[in-house]
Amino acid sequence: MPDIEDLFRKRKELLSRIDEEIRNTYTREVTLLFTDIVGSTRYFERMGDIEGRQMVQTHNDLLFPIIERHGGTVIKTIGDSIMASYEDPLKAVNSAVEMQKALKKLNKKRSPGTGIHVRMGLHYGKAVVEEKDLFGDMVNASARVESLADGEEILISSSLKTQIDNSGLPFVFLGTETVKGKEQEIGFFLVNWNDRSEEEISSSWENRKKKKQAVPDGTKEPDRGVQLSTQKLPDLKVLVAERSPLSKSGNPFLNRVMIPHPDLFFGRQQTVKRIMNRLSGEHPQSVSIVGERRIGKSSLLKYLSFPETRIRLLTPPESYIFLLLDFQQMRKITEAEIVSEMIDGIIQAIGKGGSISVPGDFDGLKLICEYFTEKGIKLIFLFDEFECVTKNESIGPEFYSYLRSLANNYTLGFVTASGKNLKDMCVSRAISDSPFFNIFATLNLTLFRKKEAESLISGLSKFGKIDLAPLKEEILSLGGDYPFFLQMACSSWYDFLEEEGKEAAGFVKKTIPRQVRDLFREEAEPHFEYILETLSEEERAALKQSSAAAPLDPEDPFVRELLRKGYLMENDEGNILPFSKEFGRFIETYLL
Repeated sequence: MPDIEDLFRKRKELLSRIDEEIRNTYTREVTLLFTDIVGSTRYFERMGDIEGRQMVQTHNDLLFPIIERHGGTVIKTIGDSIMASYEDPLKAVNSAVEMQKALKKLNKKRSPGTGIHVRMGLHYGKAVVEEKDLFGDMVNASARVESLADGEEILISSSLKTQIDNSGLPFVFLGTETVKGKEQEIGFFLVNWNDRSEEEISSSWENRKKKKQAVPDGTKEPDRGVQLSTQKLPDLKVLVAERSPLSKSGNPFLNRVMIPHPDLFFGRQQTVKRIMNRLSGEHPQSVSIVGERRIGKSSLLKYLSFPETRIRLLTPPESYIFLLLDFQQMRKITEAEIVSEMIDGIIQAIGKGGSISVPGDFDGLKLICEYFTEKGIKLIFLFDEFECVTKNESIGPEFYSYLRSLANNYTLGFVTASGKNLKDMCVSRAISDSPFFNIFATLNLTLFRKKEAESLISGLSKFGKIDLAPLKEEILSLGGDYPFFLQMACSSWYDFLEEEGKEAAGFVKKTIPRQVRDLFREEAEPHFEYILETLSEEERAALKQSSAAAPLDPEDPFVRELLRKGYLMENDEGNILPFSKEFGRFIETYLL
């Protein structure tokens, strides 16, 4: 039997020969690159898993060919990180520079807040190289170098720098640091590929070191530059009390734009309740208001934004922040500008009792939504003329994914107003197919109910010197239950009675004076003409048939569409007619 001491001597010799064989055959000097996408976790939270995975795929498809073109080998990917090795140190660094430039070019084409920003770290040393993997201490050191880089930065170790001293590449020495798991300090150099000032680079590096020193291992570094506080949100009752009351001054039926005061809103109370009920749930449901031009969509949104409406219908009203944005005058707006407008509006809404200091971008808006969700406050965004956004060619599908992510993850909702269903008003199929549009409940805004029309006549009369309530039947024969034309009819009657110095009661159940008809037609007929010009041939044929009092099939798709738009109405006897007698007369004349 061999002596045990001899066996241990042979074992030591054998292991030494094996180690020597590994060193000679499998160990060699390589340059190792680690990359990591900055903010990828937030991206997945904000945009959703599918969009997040698509972002990583875009990143891989862009960077892998560059690595291979410079003689590199992708060893592995770990989530959103890449580990690649190079035989040539200079090619490794040039590869990193080309990748950063390619990402910068790509980000110019991507929506704000959806750019791909990557940190990169490179280290040179000996590693155990297998066919499809690398091992050794230098792998850990390379990962530490990458971890100290910031977005869009290329950080290299001093061991790599010595290999490419004569490369002509711009370097900035950052100093030496001890990294986790290494006793010896490592020198760090930044490859200044994007011509940053040395002062800015040094300042950023020092600030980064201080923040990392202030955060214990294993804890998450706090968000940078974020301050949110709401010591006291505006008291809604005070805002209501401070609103100036309306006074009687001239013809009260002349308003043709969004109502400036809540007392000027009449009708639609059931619609308002339905919307508020959807917003008052534990998680607000978004609502898409659809209606023809001049049907009252803008005034409805404005009324929703008034604190009086919240006090009356929401409990507790102070737990809501409403923000109204009108996109009519912002047809060329960019995604970044929309987000900036949303943030500015929230800042204005919270008033002097609170303060917000966040980046004016997508991440900043997300931070605001996080904060108010934690505080139990719901954010409601009212978007008027939203088709100006969906038809904007500069706004891509990622923007709608971002909005959907906000609605899914935080206590906020959207109420949009548009002329048609949102999916029918998108600039491309890619946008109309966005899941964003699936979060909405659709409310079609059409004609007033008769009681609503009568409430407008009598209600607005209180702000003038002439009461038109006795003439409600005569007014409705001109303007019908269509809010826009109803106000025109009221205005025509008011001007006539004021000029003649007469009372409304004297004209009840009598022929409408020619002067009143002329005043109404002068203002209404250009709009009647516009309506007919925008309709299809089939819709115009149905209108012509209705004006001749011919029976119409309510199940006919074109008839149904005209009823939805409010150009046709069904009377108490079940007959389908033009919304007003004056509109019917115009149809007969125009469609001869």
